[in-house]
Amino acid sequence: MVSKIDMPDPNIVATAKDSGVAVLPGVFSQSDIDSARKLILSNLHLMKNTRPNPCSRHLAGFHRYPELEPLHCMLTGHKYIQSYLTRLCGDQVRTIGLSDITVNRSQQWHKDLLRGKFRHLLGEHSKSSRSHGLLYKVIVYLQDSNSLLFIPGSHKQDIALDSDERAIPKDISQVRGISTRAGDVVLIDICTTHRGSEEEAFMSDEKAANPSILISTVFGAVDNEFTNIMEAGNAIRLSEWMHIS
Repeated sequence: MVSKIDMPDPNIVATAKDSGVAVLPGVFSQSDIDSARKLILSNLHLMKNTRPNPCSRHLAGFHRYPELEPLHCMLTGHKYIQSYLTRLCGDQVRTIGLSDITVNRSQQWHKDLLRGKFRHLLGEHSKSSRSHGLLYKVIVYLQDSNSLLFIPGSHKQDIALDSDERAIPKDISQVRGISTRAGDVVLIDICTTHRGSEEEAFMSDEKAANPSILISTVFGAVDNEFTNIMEAGNAIRLSEWMHIS
């Protein structure tokens, strides 16, 4: 049960629906964050380097690994987070296998939809104007962060998904930033156009010694067509990602 003091804030719910992004402050303790960082840093050997920076790491589908599954349960089993997801997605939600751990990993402008050669798998759901408000990514930054940039309302706006260059904003004045403290949770509609840090942000000895880490997973309503399509398409994409050297 969610206690009355932990009931969803209607203003945060409205912000997520209207802008595509919202922050739940102080969900996890510093002890939670320290334990998560320790677990990830002791399992870097499971992760790939897919960026120029030698200290960058990424593991897609981390929930599949017993060593890291507690981190996924940290997100999926939290009643307060669940209370927001049910307000946003529906009375019953589930994950879709789209989970990630990133360490010092840059990320350019994009939507968290199936893109590039996988975009055809979405069918009519390639249009954000049709599919927004149905799936949300839950992100926890394991340190203070101001790396997340997004375009408010972009979760309701269609763009071509053949290239992430289509997501680069033409009007920089539209861009807004999100500042979070370690332990905050970010909710982001997967149709929202957003980006993370530039590659240059991690080119330092300090970042190699004290890396920036995030964990995330995506939730959608049970028995929803878009949820099912994204799950199936992500499984195909993940299978290919696993074979990248």
